Amino acid sequence: MWIWIGIISCIIIFGVVIARSYIDIKILCNKVQEDDYISIKAKMLFGLVKFNYQIRQISFKGFEQGFLVKREQKDNFLAGHKTRDKFEFDFHYLQKMYDRVNLLVKYTPDLIRWTKKILRHVHCSILTWETHIGMEDAADTAVASGAMWAIKGTATGWLSHLIRLQHQPEIQVHTHFHGPQFTTEFRCIAKIRFGHAMVAGVILLVRVVKVKGGLKLWQSILFKA
Repeated sequence: MWIWIGIISCIIIFGVVIARSYIDIKILCNKVQEDDYISIKAKMLFGLVKFNYQIRQISFKGFEQGFLVKREQKDNFLAGHKTRDKFEFDFHYLQKMYDRVNLLVKYTPDLIRWTKKILRHVHCSILTWETHIGMEDAADTAVASGAMWAIKGTATGWLSHLIRLQHQPEIQVHTHFHGPQFTTEFRCIAKIRFGHAMVAGVILLVRVVKVKGGLKLWQSILFKA
């Protein structure tokens, strides 16, 4: 009997520790002239589970073809599984994604409210956004700099209503008047308790299952993404 009590106690303690652990998320976006780099890294369960998503090249192919994006995904779910692919980011792709999101919102009760609720559990410890911008004309440089300040102010203000910012965002815009230049770097480090994410996942699953065809819809959209 005491052995079973000990085993159950260990399971409960282990479950509490896991629930109180964090999912760490790091996002880095870097653009230097024609070179682009986007990295999204996440780890959970004390680093036992890791995920790494990278976009290493974004090429503009024209207004009709849009952008050609080359990406790479690595994780340790399947013993270091790695996938590489590329896709065209154009108007048709955006329209397709928009239609899929509308379907999910339509067939999943309170999906927007659920998303906002889970985002309120996300704590951001570091948020920096630094940009160097320059145009051939000084007046154009000043206008571009002002526009960049406005974009950053709006974006960070909107973000502060979605997640919890533990520190004031570090926003910088450097102007250069000696010639065309544009570099920007966005860095964000955030975390959410594994328990909150797990409970939110169960709630979402219950809502999806309650709707007829909801589970098949989610599966078809996720596998096609």
